[in-house]
Amino acid sequence: MPRTKKQFEEIRKNTRDLILDSALVLFAQKGFKGTSINDIAKASGVSKGLAYNYFKSKNDLMLAVFGMLENEIGSIFNVMKSTEDPFEKLKIIIDLTFKNLKKDEKFWRLYMSFAFQPEVQDVAGKFMSEFLSKAFKELDAVFKQIGVPNPKEESKILGSILDGISIHYLSDKEHYPIDKMRRFLIKKYSKDNLVL
Repeated sequence: MPRTKKQFEEIRKNTRDLILDSALVLFAQKGFKGTSINDIAKASGVSKGLAYNYFKSKNDLMLAVFGMLENEIGSIFNVMKSTEDPFEKLKIIIDLTFKNLKKDEKFWRLYMSFAFQPEVQDVAGKFMSEFLSKAFKELDAVFKQIGVPNPKEESKILGSILDGISIHYLSDKEHYPIDKMRRFLIKKYSKDNLVL
């Protein structure tokens, strides 16, 4: 039975995702420099030629891996737009950050291992700088709406806290009090504590 256009699109998406997932695992394990397109194709169970149909080069794959991160974090900010209440927005950001960290632990562990490799730092730094400046603008606006005296600095502090918690949790999951930290942050950024 012939496949429909929708079925072909689904197959293409699944194959692309499989190649990306394999690339992230191998980049984290063998390093960006030590991983070839052939390695990625083999791990994905596709031919090298098919892998090149989806990604022109290893650099394209690297950018697509960072695009996965952008989608993960971007989804948090999209949900945040479902309310006008700035305190609810902060709660959403905190809740979803912790939820995604626990749900996709493997992704975040691999991503961190990959993103801090010296050979990808130039691309990672540029990508993160552009992406994070957009994310921080949205967070700045939330703190400004609340009336926090230094909204830009406050958004950077919250971002740093969330990054630090993520690193500690991924480094020592068994001993890190992740749920307690989520409750602590929600209280810290609640209306009772931010409005004097």
